[in-house]
Amino acid sequence: MKRTLRKSIRNNSFLYGIICLYRYARYRRQYDRLDKDLNILDIRQTLDYLATHEVSLARFGDSELRMLFKKYSIGFQEYDPRLATRLHEIVDSPRNSEVLMVALPHHLVGTEDAKFDIKTAWWSMLTHNYSSIRQNLNPNLTYLDAEVSRTYSEYRDSAITAKAYAVFKKIWQNKKVLIVEGDETRMGMGNDLFAGAADLKRILVPRENAFERYEQIKQLVEEKDAEYDFDLVIAAIGPTATVLAYDLSLQTRILDLGHLDIQYEYYRHHSKRMTQVKGKYTNEVNMTDDDIYKNDDEYLSQIIGRVE
Repeated sequence: MKRTLRKSIRNNSFLYGIICLYRYARYRRQYDRLDKDLNILDIRQTLDYLATHEVSLARFGDSELRMLFKKYSIGFQEYDPRLATRLHEIVDSPRNSEVLMVALPHHLVGTEDAKFDIKTAWWSMLTHNYSSIRQNLNPNLTYLDAEVSRTYSEYRDSAITAKAYAVFKKIWQNKKVLIVEGDETRMGMGNDLFAGAADLKRILVPRENAFERYEQIKQLVEEKDAEYDFDLVIAAIGPTATVLAYDLSLQTRILDLGHLDIQYEYYRHHSKRMTQVKGKYTNEVNMTDDDIYKNDDEYLSQIIGRVE
């Protein structure tokens, strides 16, 4: 019902315009205050930082932020009070910035580079959660931009996305990489995202409600990291990846990069909207029935562990 109503409003350009103006007026009043409280590097500064500092990354997107504020569930992760507690811990007791950087959406302090629909969504988000943002986030820290793995959908300038993938590919060039991903996510399959890595292995975990298996996931990653001596761990398991990055950052470099691969697919194919990609699951558009990687020898050879 809500989705139908939103679609109806968007199709009425006059009504949608009025709503956008209202959102913007409220947003501007709050943004002027919030910008003085939070120091979030913009997307270009974030990419430069990751290119020159060997730090781990824990991202708070809009879903993780909402989990800080209220009992909020997303399509692939039901609200879990233990998860909410851990997310608060990451914000309240951050690691040394030489070890781990926490990322927040730069849209909280500026939407000038964002696509229009992204702008209006964040105007609304900030309008409804302004007090909670001020109460829960630390104004004394410097944050990176959490949209660093979603640049194609978020930002107007395609040069930003081109730079993002150049930076990430260089980060894992000639490195031994472990991917911790939801079952059927299949990062890098069918594209050259990890072509420069020296070696690529995978641990598959539940694609929904992964935090229910958090201790098993963490233990398995630690065991396989000790066995294979990876240079880098990449996690793409929603809010669970945020917690995993925090916990493992003291022993290995781990980057929380959910959406990075599917965004790369959209970028490569110049997609105008989020679409299904053969053989890959994403919570936003699910997966086609054509599971082209199910019996793929290369993919299967990379899997070194599973958590059911």
